[in-house]
Amino acid sequence: MKKFTGPISVLLAIPACLYADRAHDLAKLAAKQRPVTGCSPASLTTKTCHTQFPTGCTESAHKYDAYLNFLKNQVPGPTLASTALLDGNAFQSLETKIPKRLGSSNHAKSAPALANLGEGNIVTVIAYLYFVEDTSKGANAQPSIGETTNCKLQLPDSYDYHIGPGFDPALAQQILKNKPQPIFGKPVQMDKTSVVAEMTPHTRDAKWTFARVNSLQGQQVKVVGQLMIDNVHLNTKDDCSFPGALASCWRSTVWEVHPVTQFYVCNLKAGCDKNSPDSAWTSLDNVP
Repeated sequence: MKKFTGPISVLLAIPACLYADRAHDLAKLAAKQRPVTGCSPASLTTKTCHTQFPTGCTESAHKYDAYLNFLKNQVPGPTLASTALLDGNAFQSLETKIPKRLGSSNHAKSAPALANLGEGNIVTVIAYLYFVEDTSKGANAQPSIGETTNCKLQLPDSYDYHIGPGFDPALAQQILKNKPQPIFGKPVQMDKTSVVAEMTPHTRDAKWTFARVNSLQGQQVKVVGQLMIDNVHLNTKDDCSFPGALASCWRSTVWEVHPVTQFYVCNLKAGCDKNSPDSAWTSLDNVP
């Protein structure tokens, strides 16, 4: 029997009342995070995975970026207030400020610098829902493989929903009319110009079904959640804003909203903006 290595009891989330500065408080925990190898996914559920392993785990001996997973597995909760409203220009500005030392597996070393940019804080994005993917479905007729952040589980409830908010109203109108679906390995404009937002399996509300989210494709939405950078994708083949990005790139930036804590759709025919009252936004919980 394999024995896992790494700590089980690692702080996953700090009560909101203790945060003076969420971004920097999280960054202070970066160096303490460790990958867990040699675990047994077959013995875990989605709940026990995230209860026992705050950075996730893997059955292999290959180590992963523990602080990246630690951030992905945070449980901020819907009551935490947003600290900033980000649009497409804001994400592109953040992309230009990524620390040069940041690579695909050394997130913790850049944690203080990234906290200065707001990583770990709760942000709001008003955009259009270009698409949503259920990552459990796999691609090219191949089953999906579990992620280390979710303990490599391959259970129906152990996968993220990958959401693509974008900022072009004209493109959104085309999407609303034609309902195009993303095709793995064949990114198009809606992929390349969208920001990634993730609804994680252990934080999304039971009412946040894939069908309910997908029914809003092409509509104006408001997404609230944790700002973070997924440095695994900081390369020319994934990040369309990376210098020398390849034609096969499939995301506009490595910055993400992950996890999503609140999700709304605009209910005004004229559209919504940052000044729209709460009544102009319908919570995903209340979408038919």
